Amino acid sequence: MMAGTSLDGIDVAIVELRPRGTGYAIELLRFETLPYDEKLARRLREALPPHPASARAVCELDADVGAAFGEAAARVGRGMAIDFAASHGQTLYHLGRRGDAGGATLQIGDAFAIRERIGVTVAYDFRRADCAAGGEGAPLVPYVDAMLLRLPGAPRVALNLGGIANLTLIPGGDGDVLAFDAGPGNLLIDELARVRLGQPFDRDGAAAARGNADLALVERFLADPWFALPGPKSTGRERFGPQVLDAAWSELDADDALATAVEITARAVGEAVRRSGFAGAEVLVSGGGAHNRALLAAIARETGSSVHVTACAGIDPDAKEAIAFAVLGYELLRGRPAGLPRVTGAAGPRLLGALAPQGLGELLARVRAEVSGP
Repeated sequence: MMAGTSLDGIDVAIVELRPRGTGYAIELLRFETLPYDEKLARRLREALPPHPASARAVCELDADVGAAFGEAAARVGRGMAIDFAASHGQTLYHLGRRGDAGGATLQIGDAFAIRERIGVTVAYDFRRADCAAGGEGAPLVPYVDAMLLRLPGAPRVALNLGGIANLTLIPGGDGDVLAFDAGPGNLLIDELARVRLGQPFDRDGAAAARGNADLALVERFLADPWFALPGPKSTGRERFGPQVLDAAWSELDADDALATAVEITARAVGEAVRRSGFAGAEVLVSGGGAHNRALLAAIARETGSSVHVTACAGIDPDAKEAIAFAVLGYELLRGRPAGLPRVTGAAGPRLLGALAPQGLGELLARVRAEVSGP
């Protein structure tokens, strides 16, 4: 289960995982995105940056988001035998490394509230072990990208366009994977669509395609020194949330504002790909932005690459992040360190996550039997 920074809902993927060598054979059995109810979504927006949140608000949201996750899991998994669940939760605040200290990050969604509703062990809180080891706590999905998307002889770029645009740069050989956040993904696009169009997103990028980007505003935005920082780096609503949409944006009509946001994301991605030496490599896109045709066309232009959604590699682009956390949950049950220290800046690989156990002895015995089996 996964909920992104765009607050578009809870992604629930039911997957069958079978250990195969150092990786997994994966079959997606069911997938749904269930929107938060309007009241809970409003409370989350009021607690997220740049708004301050009281300790009471955080406490109540943790319980209520956990209940929403549990109900979503029960609904999507109805009638199926589920062995365990893995929940990323909803990020409430994320800080990268703080000088010599590791990152600080908080994902809410009480795992015990989830367990209460589905009756199985829940793996959760995947990021803080990496932070404790001096890392950013993000991105974590590149560990799974490398496992599932490496293509011998051909470099690839895995691009997730959630609220933030995350890049995984996968060499065609056995070389190390590079990964980092590139900047805003859908965050600004969705916020503009919500406020200016009265819609949760710009369907197919239609409004952006009609508009003309304000290039002076694009260049001013990309002059933020964060974009020039080398990896490891991660970001979120704290830096690129609705608060950056200042008076200059209000002077643009809705279509031009959306075209400007698309141009910012595309140029940030293009610059990151070029600077990393992956210009021209195939780009495989997942996340909500995979449906924004204007954004995909702009990214193809800026990277000089062929751009496809991950469905062409057999992975549902909407479900990929949820699938990744199912894999990370299985790695925790196996006792295998996950994450990529080179990507996050951690001192070394760590076991990622905690467990809200239910019949854990039996579950671990089954995992051991699967791992040691044929």
